[in-house]
Amino acid sequence: MSYKENELRSSLILAVPIILNRHYHSMTMKNIEFSWFVETHKELLDSSFSTILMSMVEALFFDSFGYDQYLNLLEKEGAEQGVYTAEIFGDHFDILLDMSKDLNLTAQNIMFKIIEEFVDDSAIRLFFYNRLMECNWTRFTGFAQGYLSNKNQQIDNLHEQKIAVMGQMAAGMAHEIRNPLASIKGFAQLVNIRLNEPEIKADELRAYLDITIKEIDALNGLVTDFLILARKGDSTKNNGVVFNVMEVIHRVNNIVNQLILSDDIILSVECSLEKVLTFGSASQLEQVILNILKNSIDSFTAFRGRIDISVTTAAETNEIILLFKDNGEGISQDKLKRIFDPFFTTKQKGTGIGLSICKQLIEMYGGHIKVDSEVQVGTSVRVILPWVYDYHI
Repeated sequence: MSYKENELRSSLILAVPIILNRHYHSMTMKNIEFSWFVETHKELLDSSFSTILMSMVEALFFDSFGYDQYLNLLEKEGAEQGVYTAEIFGDHFDILLDMSKDLNLTAQNIMFKIIEEFVDDSAIRLFFYNRLMECNWTRFTGFAQGYLSNKNQQIDNLHEQKIAVMGQMAAGMAHEIRNPLASIKGFAQLVNIRLNEPEIKADELRAYLDITIKEIDALNGLVTDFLILARKGDSTKNNGVVFNVMEVIHRVNNIVNQLILSDDIILSVECSLEKVLTFGSASQLEQVILNILKNSIDSFTAFRGRIDISVTTAAETNEIILLFKDNGEGISQDKLKRIFDPFFTTKQKGTGIGLSICKQLIEMYGGHIKVDSEVQVGTSVRVILPWVYDYHI
């Protein structure tokens, strides 16, 4: 054995207070609301988080049978805590989601360093890393499902529908996370095997590591998107600025034209205005437009594809109208009703989270988005933004 189990376990247990202190400091530095929440409920949070972290430390050293039983128990306990949390902190779920993400990342960062210090064998290190990440997400999804099931009993029908969507998000989140995790684990094991061979091929190992890093980035992006969907977005809205929509359109046009490798796809932009101002986030609008255009490109099959973008303004309503039209395969009416549902997708490899994020980001600053489509004719996406016409930049 390349490590001393008792020493590793002791060091991880001693790190629990350090993890919590760093986590609380990070949360209190966010804003006054987070600081108030942590200070008010610190004793209860301490008890709950300490128990969770201590149990995860013990789970690292279980045999396969014991570990599987622990995961089932962890999900059940997470659900029970979710129900309890909904009763106690029902109005602060957005804060708890942020705290859950930060606690997971803080615990992983600190525990990873301790494992790296005590464990020389890379395969064993990867084994511990994988268990930590799996335990974190199992607890998180159980908690989300428990919280949502409790809220379903407390609110009206409209809110019940929203909660059901959140339940789908939690289930979809767990499903989408497992594939990258499996890929990361597989390539990590492959690297470990290659390192034991007489001749080490650096280029091959580098390729494996590049893929692993991309999978980790994908996981991080998925978590970020989930949090955008789960929170109200009020704090993000305060970061909005006035910017020129046309600069975003031209920037996206350049990006997409570089991605289109086939001459069978034409992208056309029509707008006579050089400056069309709105309030919000230029980077988020860029994300929305790229997602819309990517969906259009994916809808093209064997025929010639065309995407037309137009930008107009409506003085009577102070609105900017962005229209994206394609001649792709279109969407049937039954599926069109669900395109904004989180994790609903018509693509074989899609996550179904893109359009949900687009809708959230557009509505965050007072806009809205509408999609019309007809099978074998094409799809049009209309994005309406508030027009800031009397501002100088």
